[in-house]
Amino acid sequence: MSSLNLYNAEIKDIPNIIDLLLTFKEEEGSHLPKVDEPKLKKSIITFLNKGQIILLKDLEINQIIGCAIWFKNSYWFSTSECINLHTIYIKKSFRNFRLLTVLFDSIKKNAKQLPIYLSVTSGMDIDPVFKKIGFKSLGSNWRFN
Repeated sequence: MSSLNLYNAEIKDIPNIIDLLLTFKEEEGSHLPKVDEPKLKKSIITFLNKGQIILLKDLEINQIIGCAIWFKNSYWFSTSECINLHTIYIKKSFRNFRLLTVLFDSIKKNAKQLPIYLSVTSGMDIDPVFKKIGFKSLGSNWRFN
């Protein structure tokens, strides 16, 4: 088993985050629009400033293999807070339940008992995996056109 490092991303990590998210787009996002890299960089900076990006690095090959991007928010109808998990991703060649659990546990630790919401729009049939982690299904994502 590889040695792993889980850490909070910083501004200096932006090029690596962009590379990782472009890989996500290649692997899972063929139905999504073309990536605009300046917009992607701006979004990453926003997440770094208002939320958190957690990177998962395989130390044996010195490569970032996954990430979780999330931010604290409130419900549109309440002052109660929640966590919006924007992205949780592990490169296909490294993907396994243990690594997903490592990433998710770091989010839970930082969430401090707040509810965590995740919207899956990659088109992956991954509901059983998220149920195994402990998510409850609250509906579906739908897209027209």
